[in-house]
Amino acid sequence: MFTLGEIVTSDYNLLGAMTEEELLGALEKAPQQERRQFLRRMKQQTQVAFSNKSDSRSEFEKRINQLPREIQQGLANKTLQAVDAAYYVTKNVSNNKIAKMLKDDDTKIVAVSNISGGKLEKGNIMLLSGLIMLASVGGAAKVEEAKFDLLTDVISNGEFEFKANGTTLVPITSCEVFNTFGTTRQMGYYKLDNPKIIYDQQAMEMNVEWGVNAPDNTFIKAMLVGTAVTKY
Repeated sequence: MFTLGEIVTSDYNLLGAMTEEELLGALEKAPQQERRQFLRRMKQQTQVAFSNKSDSRSEFEKRINQLPREIQQGLANKTLQAVDAAYYVTKNVSNNKIAKMLKDDDTKIVAVSNISGGKLEKGNIMLLSGLIMLASVGGAAKVEEAKFDLLTDVISNGEFEFKANGTTLVPITSCEVFNTFGTTRQMGYYKLDNPKIIYDQQAMEMNVEWGVNAPDNTFIKAMLVGTAVTKY
């Protein structure tokens, strides 16, 4: 159970991870000064709630109760922290109509991928708030030299799905959602209206399919964007 001091001094809103009995117990045991600090904190959080924030950090705090208890405690005692995260993987899809972007033989290589084995490392839990998909076509012969841009029409007319935690998080969807041309969104960014927690050591899949073979020297980059838990 969290102490009132941990609740007050935490960078996160931990109340969603507590039962009413746990909160009452923390209030009863806390000294007067911590109770005052707690009331001030509640007033501040009420003001924030009225601002209707929907950024990745706010969405993460709404789901703290879904995290494993040891992760909650680590955030409370500041051995863990929530940070912005962007995990990526690239694939050479020349002369193909299908791309399996996340595979169990993936390894971390700079400019190629910062995900190993198609899964998050142990203890590394993420709230996925959006996906990015970009392409490099006909330019560089090596992914390390590729310049990525919006998907070409051929790939944009295709479809993708994303799976994690043993279930489908994004069902088969048109790749057109990554077309940000003429918008103010980050290039290739598809924001999830319902952010999803991805747990560590769980296999992920991002499968893409389009109608005709891609030209030579075609690379696709997929990115998972959101808030992740890591050590201080």
